[in-house]
Amino acid sequence: MDKNYELEKRVLTMVSRQFEGIYQINLDDKAVTCVYDVKDEAGEGKVVSLDSWLDMLNKFCYCEDKENLGRLLAVDSLFQCIKAQKESDKPYNLRRDYRFMKHDGVKWICVTLMPETLYNEITVTFRDVSHRYEYDEIIQKKNSELRKLLQTAEQYRDALLSESVVLYQVNFTRDSLDSDLFQKNKDGNGVIKVLNTVDMYKSGSYNEYCTRWQSRVSKDTIDEYRRYATSDSLVEEYRAGRTLLNQDYRTLDSFGVEMWINKTIYLAQDKVTGDVIGIVSLRDVTDRYRQEFMRETLEKQASTDLLTGLYNHVTGEVLIKSKIDNEKYMDAAFIIFDIDFFKKINDTRGHYFGDCVLQKVAEILKGCIRENQDVAARYGGDEFVIFVTYKREDNIYDIVDRIFKAISTQYDGYQISISMGICLAGACEEGYYDMYKKADRALYKAKENGKGRYIFSN
Repeated sequence: MDKNYELEKRVLTMVSRQFEGIYQINLDDKAVTCVYDVKDEAGEGKVVSLDSWLDMLNKFCYCEDKENLGRLLAVDSLFQCIKAQKESDKPYNLRRDYRFMKHDGVKWICVTLMPETLYNEITVTFRDVSHRYEYDEIIQKKNSELRKLLQTAEQYRDALLSESVVLYQVNFTRDSLDSDLFQKNKDGNGVIKVLNTVDMYKSGSYNEYCTRWQSRVSKDTIDEYRRYATSDSLVEEYRAGRTLLNQDYRTLDSFGVEMWINKTIYLAQDKVTGDVIGIVSLRDVTDRYRQEFMRETLEKQASTDLLTGLYNHVTGEVLIKSKIDNEKYMDAAFIIFDIDFFKKINDTRGHYFGDCVLQKVAEILKGCIRENQDVAARYGGDEFVIFVTYKREDNIYDIVDRIFKAISTQYDGYQISISMGICLAGACEEGYYDMYKKADRALYKAKENGKGRYIFSN
């Protein structure tokens, strides 16, 4: 139990680092509990009234945003949030951005409401999203100066090339590259130089240029790339009132190295001809995607069992509790099973073979459940837990029988045998631990009666 608590604490710590603060609002008591605060200004674990908590937020909230924040966190609005979750088939989250005064200046904070319907509670998170607005401000500033800068193309080009790896100007009405393609490279000493690549595309068609590079774009991002790969599509975008377009796609550079590209297109209209013109900037954003991938990998490792790829005990318990607490999941079955004679497998055929059997069982189990609806977890050793939700018209006995028979298969000449205990949610009134105990007792009976079978709890 101490191990599980420590692991759960580590998982919570990892998740919390993404946020400035995490709070739990109990609407029945009009009370707020501080779960996490990056500066510990609110005092972690401290419980205060809803009114005093709102007063604290108002002290830091930017004056122009106080009214909107107050409306979001008003009691009536919070109850509406609870109602919306009850009526939704999916988890309901409400997000709004507000400015807060911090010691290092004004910060944009994303406030997210995550309702929990059973106890009329709402989890509120605060996350710093200032970087997003900083980038938008830069883009807006450049867009507002576009017309003037287009008239002095050299100056504009030099400014954008500080961020871009490739830059060129296009007349989209005529489908023509109006200037040479500029590419940023490094010389032999590692110094960045701007090169006019006249040998590649002195002039020509924008459509042809995009078609030529299309072969290097990855299949999973090709549809996104094609959105802005023709002059006609960009003329339509401008006529629809859009002057700044952005897209990310994955491609290969000239040396065959994979990279992520951000393509930004600045659109304007020539005052003399009326043609739709623009500047296309390509930026290397590979590092950003690499960091996101590492973050997602670490989060996955913290929540999954490394051997089987299923959820671990801590995460499985949290997810199942969440589903049990939600009234729309009351048609459900809590299933515990383990592998018969598993110790004998390890003793006679070795631990490596035993691990392979566990992996085989996990692989079959993943194919038996529905992603984002059911939960499958390895609780330790050869013990597995499944939480299956079903509709009233479904036959849960057929579902259990299908899972049992699928796992009771052969692996490398060995017949896998399991014993299983099942508790239906309707037979329990005390939540997760009651369901676990009843399913565990049913599992014990199955083993007493000869193993290789399943039993439903009374």
